[in-house]
Amino acid sequence: MKKGMGIKVKVAITAILFMGILAAAIAIVGYKLYRENVMESYLSYADTVLEYAYRATEEFAFGDMIRERSMPEDYEVLRSKLNQIKDSSKIEYLYAIYFDDPNNIHSLHYAINAKTQAELSTGAPLTEIYSYMGKPCEEGGFAEDTLLTLSQAVRGRQRESRALEGVSEEYGYMLNGYRVLFDSKDQAVGLICVEIDINRINKGLHQYVRLVVLISAIFAAVILILYLSNIQKNLTTPIVRMAESSDAFLNRMRSHAEPEDLSYEEVPIRSDSELKLLADNVKSLADGVASYMINLKAVTAEKERIGVELSLATKIQASALPHTFPAFPERSDFDIYASMDPAKEVGGDFYDYFLIDSDHLCLVMADVSGKGIPGALFMMASKIVLKSLAMTGLSPSEVLQQANEVICSGNEAQMFVTVWLGILELSTGTLIAANAGHEYPALRQPGTSFALYRDKHGFVVGGMEGVRYKEYELRLEPGSKLFVYTDGLPEATNAAKEMFGTERMLEAINAAAEDSPQEILESVRGSVDRFVKEAEQFDDLTMLCIEYKGA
Repeated sequence: MKKGMGIKVKVAITAILFMGILAAAIAIVGYKLYRENVMESYLSYADTVLEYAYRATEEFAFGDMIRERSMPEDYEVLRSKLNQIKDSSKIEYLYAIYFDDPNNIHSLHYAINAKTQAELSTGAPLTEIYSYMGKPCEEGGFAEDTLLTLSQAVRGRQRESRALEGVSEEYGYMLNGYRVLFDSKDQAVGLICVEIDINRINKGLHQYVRLVVLISAIFAAVILILYLSNIQKNLTTPIVRMAESSDAFLNRMRSHAEPEDLSYEEVPIRSDSELKLLADNVKSLADGVASYMINLKAVTAEKERIGVELSLATKIQASALPHTFPAFPERSDFDIYASMDPAKEVGGDFYDYFLIDSDHLCLVMADVSGKGIPGALFMMASKIVLKSLAMTGLSPSEVLQQANEVICSGNEAQMFVTVWLGILELSTGTLIAANAGHEYPALRQPGTSFALYRDKHGFVVGGMEGVRYKEYELRLEPGSKLFVYTDGLPEATNAAKEMFGTERMLEAINAAAEDSPQEILESVRGSVDRFVKEAEQFDDLTMLCIEYKGA
């Protein structure tokens, strides 16, 4: 009897320790995964909002305002744009700052900030709501390590967006996304920042840990009571029989029996105990394995079918883009060539070119925010909308404006597309173009090298209703060449996580500057392949080049 009680105590202690360790492991792993997933989504969201804000500051040369500590007419126009971005985003703060003394981390001043309509409707004076150029930042508003990081970013002239988590006396626990601002002389002058309140993450995590610990404790207590109440029952024979049944099941699996022939001989357990639960679970597991093998057989066949369909989708998408070259063999006044290499079976990039009439050629280069099947569907719809509007004779800015309204009206997936669209008058070489958040085109006039034409960017198509777009005019002389592309070209990355970049892109274009558009694209693609080598292509790579030869 004493021996039996000793076993019970040992089993109880072992079960308690085991369940405690299991609960702790679940809580720790769950905590880590939950936090990582949530933080990843917050980081991605902050980076997206930051990109929109950064483009707005570039559009209004905000870096020069900071350098000169001035607030010209465009200052409030920029603030209005930032207000729109903040109003359409789930962020707490959107502002720009600068260090009055780059070597003093406590010399932080506001350059501008944004407020939502709700914040502006409080009735308070704007001087109390807004922060203007030169206003010192609140004492304790930033932690020391945060100030040091921001100062190092400015002094180090960081080009990419970054994010950090910080706790301050003024604002608590925040996720701060930031990007360095540059003036027209390419000097780092300040930072544009977005902040998201992530105190709610900690609250959710604490609730999660408490719930896991509570559920695990209850579960452990139930199992312990059931186990101790049935410990004196015979365990050996049922366990041996389960071992024999499971071994026979595994032998059938090793002999490659058909999934339909896999079966597990159930071991009868009279008492309703943990042992019966174990026996039932082993039976369920064996049945589950058999069912899985059957499903795997069906899934394999289905996967083959899907592979065929994806291959067909790739062909359909490729055929939807102009792909016959020479494109206009009867025309001698221009030569054009384009290519699109999707990162997946189907992609979200697209290009297009078509004659609106005998004297006007429309050129389109676009990049959808998504990839894969969703991006391809959105790409097809966007391509049709843009071409349909362009064929009506609208100007580039009008095409983008009306396309934005059409796409926004039914954009439940909240996708968007960046677009560069130009209309070339073939008789004169006059090119009218507009840019909706797309990459800068590269232009080469006769006797010169290719260089980026830094046109003004409008907002992306599909991102927000009511957007207006500006267009500009270029004069192409006979022999001029224009090269447009998507961000998959400069952002092509090698195994060392180094990007191809616009400088290498221009070098590759200029290496073949005297060649035909097709040879130029082949040269650029070869340079990219040599750079990335065996690294996986993570984004669609699309290019178009046109040579204007004149009437």
